[in-house]
Amino acid sequence: MLSGLQRADSFVSLLLKLALAFGKTGLFTFGSGYAMLAQMEKELVEIHGWLTSEQFADVVAISEVTPGPITVNMATFVGYRIAGYWGSLAATLGLVAGPIAAILIVARFYPVFRHNPYVDAAFKGLRPVVVALILVAVLKLAKSSIFDVKSVALFAVALVSLYLAKVSPLYVALAGIVLGMILYV
Repeated sequence: MLSGLQRADSFVSLLLKLALAFGKTGLFTFGSGYAMLAQMEKELVEIHGWLTSEQFADVVAISEVTPGPITVNMATFVGYRIAGYWGSLAATLGLVAGPIAAILIVARFYPVFRHNPYVDAAFKGLRPVVVALILVAVLKLAKSSIFDVKSVALFAVALVSLYLAKVSPLYVALAGIVLGMILYV
């Protein structure tokens, strides 16, 4: 049986692990929140085992339909699930601290380097890499989210609605929730 001090030490260790896992994701992933998903899945599912692939897909879905940036929502939700309020705070601060510092540094020096051909070339090289990061996250999510004929049909209808019919993502997400309850309950 653990003493109170050992439990507190173990809890602080867990908070540090959460902050570092999300910090690594926030600091070393370039692009949008969607580009972070592949790294986040690696940290949460493969490295720490805090979530299964299916749970990760559920967290992505919940985080997508709640207000705010997807990765901040995910950090807050997963941190809370793992270690309550303090876990939520540790994961969220871990995720945003590095990017905020990076943005402040870039904002300070960007006017000096914005016309530099090397900086321009770096951004041109980074854009396709970000697309690849997003695609990897999409493919991993598809493996755990598209698993039967009904889910393939939902995916197809959502894709056509979003891409061809230009339906608002909000309406598509709400329709997915309703149809999910109808088809899977």
